[in-house]
Amino acid sequence: MRVSAKATDHVCAKQAICFECFKQGVERARARREAWAQRELPFEAAAPKLSARAIAHRHQMLEHLSRLARQA
Repeated sequence: MRVSAKATDHVCAKQAICFECFKQGVERARARREAWAQRELPFEAAAPKLSARAIAHRHQMLEHLSRLARQA
């Protein structure tokens, strides 16, 4: 069982900031910036409705793939 170190035992509590803490701070800042930017993005446009011909083509392709799967 590992005993967790006290906050005052960490090098950053006594001296200059260590690389791990600096990297974590940078990653937190980046995550905050990305989250802030995401809230400004518009929603994606809805997919266009398929025509009857496009739906029929998709059904035809699915039937074709089903036949191929049964033959294999």
